[in-house]
Amino acid sequence: MSKVLINVANLVKHFTLATSNPFVRDKPVVRAVDGVSFTVSEGETLGLVGESGCGKSTVGRLILNLLPASSGAVEFDGHDILSMDSAGMRSVRKDLQIIFQDPHASLNPRMTVEEIILEPLYAQGHKRTPELRAYAAELLEMVGLPARFRNRHPHQFSGGQRQRIGIARAIAPKPKLVVCDEAVSALDVSVQAQVINLMQDLKAKMGMSYLFIGHDLAVVRHISDRIAVMYLGRIVEIARCDDLFSRPLHPYTQALMAAIPVAHPRLRHKRDRVRGELPSPLSPPKGCHFHPRCPFAQDICRSEAPQLRQMGDEHQASCHFAEDLPEKATAAQ
Repeated sequence: MSKVLINVANLVKHFTLATSNPFVRDKPVVRAVDGVSFTVSEGETLGLVGESGCGKSTVGRLILNLLPASSGAVEFDGHDILSMDSAGMRSVRKDLQIIFQDPHASLNPRMTVEEIILEPLYAQGHKRTPELRAYAAELLEMVGLPARFRNRHPHQFSGGQRQRIGIARAIAPKPKLVVCDEAVSALDVSVQAQVINLMQDLKAKMGMSYLFIGHDLAVVRHISDRIAVMYLGRIVEIARCDDLFSRPLHPYTQALMAAIPVAHPRLRHKRDRVRGELPSPLSPPKGCHFHPRCPFAQDICRSEAPQLRQMGDEHQASCHFAEDLPEKATAAQ
């Protein structure tokens, strides 16, 4: 069994909103992340999926300590990075990198490609040497761009090429974990496939782990070993990829799969798609957060929050009726 690289335990992030009324004591709080726990092993890709606003990108930034957590722990390689000071974080920063969603906004337009790629190494104290410049050229070749492009600026590239530059920057320090925050969602479908295949090749070559954040289940399924499904700040199901798609045990997971487009026009999903709107994280529903939209909700769902519990080999779900849900879903078809 692979060694656990990162262990996230009861991670919480609440944002207190500012108000123009100075007499309001209890300011509104956005519960962006509300007790998230998971692990990522060495060489593994964990997919994190959910609707927009569920808190998945916030989770990615929290485990990199780019945002301060309200509570919880993130243990990386045996050390709790949330308790580290700036000097301690600098020592592990090279092992934790991120690929941002927007390749246009995440690249400094005033820097050349070579400067962008080598910036993480300069931040770690590396000197500008001919060897380092040669390394930048090598990284460009690794991500599928000619080395002669290293003196160009980001505006001279397409979206897919810019994202390749962002990937080269992320892998430059040879990290152990890369957070991919919607890394392909801004790209055309044909370019998405090329970038996903590139990321898989780099993972195999460099032995990295990925936390792959996305909302497209088809893309996440293609790259992930395990998938965690997130809803309104909580993880509702975690399983190995094939097991999740063959036996989803949470009604929200089933609804997400029913929303996947079907290529053939005569084929239709048997499961009902999720109805209603995502509740506000300012005032999440009591009990199970999904119960206002769940076709199988009962009284206990409205009053008691279900815990993420073991439902089989590496399969966890937070539903009071997870054991009976496949039968209920079949009866409802």
